[in-house]
Amino acid sequence: MAALDGDEPGTDRSTAGFSAERIARNDAIFRQANEDIDAVAEAEGIEDRVPFICECADPACREIIQMSIGEYVEIRRDPRLFLNVPGHEASAQGWGQVVERHGGYVVVEKIGPAGEVAEQLEGDPDPATATIDVEERHRRDDPV
Repeated sequence: MAALDGDEPGTDRSTAGFSAERIARNDAIFRQANEDIDAVAEAEGIEDRVPFICECADPACREIIQMSIGEYVEIRRDPRLFLNVPGHEASAQGWGQVVERHGGYVVVEKIGPAGEVAEQLEGDPDPATATIDVEERHRRDDPV
């Protein structure tokens, strides 16, 4: 389910009906892409602002956040933390809360079952298909 025509990316409407697992997987997919960006920037010795992808839960989001490698690395120290364009935290459907606000981005902590899934997906090269252990009480009738 992606943003409907005319809908803004990163809104609660763009991810309506997504489960906590789906929210966390979408975030982790964007995080994995950003890990690749980080690796290239570090290999090239780039120290200025780097374009990272918003790690919100909306699979249609393509917003860019400019930040330093140091800022990104600091966020990545905690597997429950994700960077979002301000306002895109709404796409977490209540499974995330803003823990820091910066000029061009917010840091969102995944909570509850979404936080558990985010931790399990940490470092997995394919978060879209990675096997995770999700308790039945946290599942909804939402296809992943």
